[in-house]
Amino acid sequence: MIQRILQDTETLVHFAIICGLTLLFSYFANLYLKRLIFKKSNIIDSDPTNYVFFKHFATAIIYLFGFGWALLTLPIAKTYGHSLLAGAGVTTLIAGFASQQALSNIVGGIFILIFKPFRVNDYIEFQGKSGRVLEVNLHDTIILDDTQNRIIIPNTLLSNGIITNIKKQP
Repeated sequence: MIQRILQDTETLVHFAIICGLTLLFSYFANLYLKRLIFKKSNIIDSDPTNYVFFKHFATAIIYLFGFGWALLTLPIAKTYGHSLLAGAGVTTLIAGFASQQALSNIVGGIFILIFKPFRVNDYIEFQGKSGRVLEVNLHDTIILDDTQNRIIIPNTLLSNGIITNIKKQP
């Protein structure tokens, strides 16, 4: 089966073109969204946190659809698609148990984005660490301390801990 795919150059070319276009489209979408975030964050009282989250989400969706579409061009994906779909339920259950910590970080990130205990550019203190919030992702929050060190804090800790939001750097 794999030899047949390697001999079918038209399929490989389609696969490579779709992957390349996915990477190119994702790059330009990311560039556009970064510029949009920069413009919006310069407006008074604008919160860039939601824009940064949307940028990451949009990029992930582009990758998911692009590479999924590329895989569908391969004959092996069509042949074994039903078997893969049947095994997806069991795989999801196993992956859910294995990635419990990562999923709790994602849920913590969603709670931070919804309830907004702090925003990008706020000055916060958490468990003896303090700094300006650079980015809030689904998995973690990145702050920049006074010595210009980047501190990466998992969102599970932030959503379960006590955060002091100082707002402005002292």
